Amino acid sequence: MTMALSPAFIAFGGNLGEPVATLRRALPMLNGGIGEIVKLSSLYETRALTLNGATQPNYVNAVIEVRSERDADTILRELLKIERQLGRDRSPDKRWEPRTIDLDLLFVGDTVVSTPPLSLPHPEIPKRDFVVDPLAEIAPDFLHPVIGKSMRQLSVELSESGVERFIVRTLPFEWS
Repeated sequence: MTMALSPAFIAFGGNLGEPVATLRRALPMLNGGIGEIVKLSSLYETRALTLNGATQPNYVNAVIEVRSERDADTILRELLKIERQLGRDRSPDKRWEPRTIDLDLLFVGDTVVSTPPLSLPHPEIPKRDFVVDPLAEIAPDFLHPVIGKSMRQLSVELSESGVERFIVRTLPFEWS
């Protein structure tokens, strides 16, 4: 029996080395290891979200939509493997430090999970323009399964909320 394909949304971020080159290296790994990439947002240059206002290089962020038969736990394990292969150190003392790559699993269809190490949907989505805006770009009508709002609605609400914005600019990128 074949499982139905679910949309999995994955956030990419990086601010060490050459983040665009790292994304280019990650895409075929995601495409083969998780499912079929169907959409990739524009790239967004963003200020770093840091602890205690530490200074870091700006990030390059994007959101990738993958159609996958895999469950959320399997996708998470694959994302962590790809991060390790591309030089990510996830040691607890490195959490707020610059990184070559960060792959966060945002959604897997309408799956809701809250068990360590996985929380779906990713709990910080509604607060982060560098995730919401790329999501709204590639999946404006996708509904957040917990709060019942579309990505377009979340983007508008975030813009109107007065919450600190991190996006500096959109960067050109050809991926296919």
